[in-house]
Amino acid sequence: MDQRKSKRFAELDDVLIKDYRGALGTAGESKIIAYTHDISVSGARISSKKSFPAGSVIGIIIDLKKANQSLRVDGKVIWTQKNRKGTGFNIGVEFLHNFPDTVLSLIIHLYGRKEGIPSSIL
Repeated sequence: MDQRKSKRFAELDDVLIKDYRGALGTAGESKIIAYTHDISVSGARISSKKSFPAGSVIGIIIDLKKANQSLRVDGKVIWTQKNRKGTGFNIGVEFLHNFPDTVLSLIIHLYGRKEGIPSSIL
């Protein structure tokens, strides 16, 4: 049974991850280039060369190519697993929407064009 909060959309977007843990003991933030496999209003599955422990909070910048805009949001890592090739990791991230505009941007991006916004989202 699928326990996801929101409908997922298959979408390949570039992602920049800011690892806040790396910034604690160094002069700057650690930045990792990654990409999404799928995305929803509540989170995303991200592919990365680096693993993150469950419970970690990371900064995420997603280049929403179809909308021609970038989305900045913090995310809580829910799970991490090695990818099939063993060369990287898939990361399940729940978005921590600290600002309403990130939720609105995702709703418009994911639902507003083709499908219409379902009443359960509003």
